[in-house]
Amino acid sequence: MLYESSNNQGIYSPREPRKNYYYRCVEENFEVLERVWDDRYQNTYGYWRSHILDVIYDYLDCGNLHLGFARVKCEDCNKEYLLPFSCKRRAFCPSCHQRRVVEFGEFLYTEVLKEVSHRQWVFSIPKRLRCYFMYDRKLLAKLSRCAWKVLCDYLKSSSGDKDSVPGVVIAVQTFGDFLNFNPHLHVIATDGCFKGDGDFIKSVLPQGKDIEKVFQSEVLKMLKKEGKINQFNQLSHIVNVQ
Repeated sequence: MLYESSNNQGIYSPREPRKNYYYRCVEENFEVLERVWDDRYQNTYGYWRSHILDVIYDYLDCGNLHLGFARVKCEDCNKEYLLPFSCKRRAFCPSCHQRRVVEFGEFLYTEVLKEVSHRQWVFSIPKRLRCYFMYDRKLLAKLSRCAWKVLCDYLKSSSGDKDSVPGVVIAVQTFGDFLNFNPHLHVIATDGCFKGDGDFIKSVLPQGKDIEKVFQSEVLKMLKKEGKINQFNQLSHIVNVQ
């Protein structure tokens, strides 16, 4: 069990995060960022949440042999090497995040998604409503439930079996192309529902406009229930589904 390095000498070469620019930028500037956050960035990105420092410290310790490692040994040739523990943080640590993405994608493909037709949906909300989610991140879970309810009701009604259930995977993303706060949902959903015996019933081709109207209503009702808005008749046109 040999790990080929870039120089093809059959030697395992551990990554060295402390030598890259991203690591040095975080290490040298995160304390300054914490000090100026409230004045410079809170209005745009929300308050400085308590777990942010935990994420940063875990990333700075990621891949450090002095903080723990596993000894990997080949039973055939007795070659061995030390594998440092990783932080396993998503998004902030490039290495751990990429590994999580690959592993989760493989898990979905091999263990979750059935061999039936699927469709991708994107549920987004406008800038006018994003502030509620920026300062109350628990609303993101409720936003996911809104999307689930809308898709579930739509697919069940068009399948003709009220006891059937669709397959849906929802991923919450809180940033846009320019790293601005833009909470939205990426959804993989079956184009139908599964009956209790496992048979799949294909639903009528979903129409985005139909789902969009119901999603608008569900999101605004949820925000009203949570005390974020008083009325939503004037806002009923600003939630999008693609």
